[in-house]
Amino acid sequence: PPTMRILAVAPACNNDVTGLEPPSNPASETFAPSLGVNVPQMTKLANGTYIQDITIGTGAEVVTQTDTVWLTYAGFLKDGTLFDSGTNTRFEPTKVIRGFGTGIVGMKVGGERLLVIPSEMGYGPETKRNPLTNKITIPRQSTLVFRVTLLRLHTPSTTGTGTTA
Repeated sequence: PPTMRILAVAPACNNDVTGLEPPSNPASETFAPSLGVNVPQMTKLANGTYIQDITIGTGAEVVTQTDTVWLTYAGFLKDGTLFDSGTNTRFEPTKVIRGFGTGIVGMKVGGERLLVIPSEMGYGPETKRNPLTNKITIPRQSTLVFRVTLLRLHTPSTTGTGTTA
């Protein structure tokens, strides 16, 4: 019957919305010991992202106008699963997830920082999959943990010449 067909198709179309969990809350979550996350000892930013400097750099500082950064980074789920990493990777802070972009502001070149990003500042209700295998790499509503080292940056100067440190 036509009703059976519609019911059979609906779950496949709606599988990323049905049963959506609430946004994550790092303050109430447990993290794999290997991540070194201690949320009560971290600084909470206005958007809910938590930061902790592991090493304070001595070079130029990331400011809101910084347009390009080069980082070595590793991204983890709260259970310690590595989902992404890179060495000397170029990013534009305004073109990454919000928690990452705001979490690196204030870092200085040579610094290393731990970021704990609630789902609302990460991928929220989106599920991220490996494009080759279609395997889920980041479940929806996931808290993300990044360890980042700032290698260099570029901030355009107000005179238009720009500086790279």
